[in-house]
Amino acid sequence: MNNEKNFPNGKFNSLVNKVFSYFINNKKFIFLFLFVGISIGIVFANLYPNFQSFEKKRSNIINDMEMLIEQQTKEGNYRCCIEPACTMCFMGDWLWDDGICRCDDMIANGEDDKVCPQCKKGLEEGFCKYSEKEKCET
Repeated sequence: MNNEKNFPNGKFNSLVNKVFSYFINNKKFIFLFLFVGISIGIVFANLYPNFQSFEKKRSNIINDMEMLIEQQTKEGNYRCCIEPACTMCFMGDWLWDDGICRCDDMIANGEDDKVCPQCKKGLEEGFCKYSEKEKCET
């Protein structure tokens, strides 16, 4: 479709040329356009995590898990025997499937077979959260 047919004497083309030449020659507009575009890109990337890298998604998940474990610990629902606390019990990969840990209670009750493997390994490597050595022996 020829735009000149709709606008007599080619006024449409001259108007378009004037508008584009103004924007191209005006450096402030170019910088503003780039700034707005980059800002929208940053906001979009943060609002839509599907566009985040694998490493960023993984980091967010680990941070959220650590925050929930800390919260459960403060509320008395996560009683782990090592520091940092195990994640095996939180993920439901051991005896408890509701995101709690009772390994500390199992050691205190002498039920060493119910202490999760991650806690056992942590105790062997010296990650016991107690200063008394006898509380850390399974």
